[in-house]
Order: sequence, then structure tokens, then C-alpha cells
Amino acid sequence: MPVKKKLSSPATKNNSKFADLQKRIQPVSSLGLTLACLFYGRAGTGKTTVASTFPKPILHLDIREKGTDSISDVKGVDTLQLEDWDDFEQVYWLLASKENKYKTVVIDPISTLQDFAMAQAMKDDGKREGDLVTKRQWGAISGMMKTWITNYRDLVDKEINVVFLAHDRATDGEEGEDGELMPSIGPRLMPSVASVLNAAVKLIGNTFIRESHEKLGGGRVKRKVAYCMRVGPHSYYITKIRQPKGTFTPEVLEDPGYNDLVSIMKGDFEAPAPKEPVTSKLKRRK
Repeated sequence: MPVKKKLSSPATKNNSKFADLQKRIQPVSSLGLTLACLFYGRAGTGKTTVASTFPKPILHLDIREKGTDSISDVKGVDTLQLEDWDDFEQVYWLLASKENKYKTVVIDPISTLQDFAMAQAMKDDGKREGDLVTKRQWGAISGMMKTWITNYRDLVDKEINVVFLAHDRATDGEEGEDGELMPSIGPRLMPSVASVLNAAVKLIGNTFIRESHEKLGGGRVKRKVAYCMRVGPHSYYITKIRQPKGTFTPEVLEDPGYNDLVSIMKGDFEAPAPKEPVTSKLKRRK
């Protein structure tokens, strides 16, 4: 039988290995909140506006969206119109370099980035625009998207906030208890890419517009429009937010911004005072 070699502790050979590890260990509470987020919703529901509230300076990557009108008055925001997939890769290397000056990067929208990935995959395969996309090419597109979503997400390690914006799409979702498919709404991406993005970010919010009407008397009605974001757990819309256990999560935020989101994730967001039941009001009136 072969003689088993006795393993020696690495600590007896090289104590510096443990010393280096110990220097890198930090209390979770001491870590900063540099965010990787996904905001999705219909066009015009305030995705870019929310992104513009993140720490400045911001680099906004416009991927054929031309949706910067709503933030044209916001200082500290630069924009770059991407022309192809190579632009997207080059921007990453700029942000990862010592030349970077930005604290936030916004990808707007990542839904359209798939078109750039498709064009690049077809070009790499010697195909022309309009040719039938093969199964192998779809695999290449998926691989490119997953790799570079992760690369951009990892910019948080360099203290750069990363905000992915996407249009929405309804899907059949998962099978319910009665065997029927439960529909859901999430980012408009290939399913395999969407699952990677959803898992990669700390926060997923769904933007929408809430409309209400207030009767003023005399037949007059005042219309109120509020830009909102779903962040709390929802059975239909895909949402996500990481925060300390037992802290309050609002179902919907009105006019959401970076400070609101950070407050929720730190567990500092205050719950509204509970409404008094109607029965209590009636008793008090008596």
C-alpha cells in the first residue's frame, strides 16, 4: 500500500498567506453601498430619470435610445452614443482603467444591446445582416451578453455604480399549483440572459406611471400623474431588493431616487404610520 504523506499546515510554511487573507476580511456592516441595479418598464416611465439621481459624474451609454431629453438639465451627466458592440467593450476598459472619472455608468437600454451582440456574432461568423440566425449564433449572442453583463456588474468592485435599463416584456413564467402558466413581467431580454442579469444585480425595480383624479367640485377634476417604481415583492412583476432582515420594504416608491433606494437597502427607510381602522373612527365619533 502506498504511504500517505502527512500534510503540513500552510501556516507553518508561510504565515504571510494567512496574514494577507486576514487583511481582506471585513465586517459586512463596513462595506459601502455601491449598487448594481436593473430598472425596467415601458418607454417614458422614468427609468433614465431615476438613473440620473445616482452619484455623479455619470456616464450614460445611449444604445439607439436617444432618451436623454428628460435629464438634459441634470448636471454631472455625460452621454455617449454607442455605434456597435466594440464601443460597449471599449467603454468597459475605460471605466476599469486609471483614467476613469465616473462614479456611475448607465446602460440604456440593455434590451437593444442584444441587437449589437447579434450583429457582432453574425459578423464574426462571416454572415450578413438579414441572414438567418442559427442556433450556434444564438448561443454566441447569449454568451457575449452574459460575459459582459458580469464584467460591467463587477465594476462595483471599483466603486462604480452600474445601472442597467431595459424595456419590459410579459412572459408565461412558471407553472402554478393548478398546472396553468403564471404570467410575469420582466426585462425584455433572452430568457437565459435575463436570468443572469436578474441574479447579478442587488436591486430590480419596475417603473410605471400612476394616474389619479381628485374631484374639486363644480364638476372639475384635477388629474395627478406620479412616476413610480415597484420594489417590494410582487407575484406578477419581477422585483428584488437586498436589505437587512426584518426591515421595511415599500411596495411602491413615488418619484424614486438613489437616496431612497440606499435607505431601503440599509434598513433605514421608515414605514408609514398604520392607518386607523374605520371601525375605530366610528366608535370615537359616538
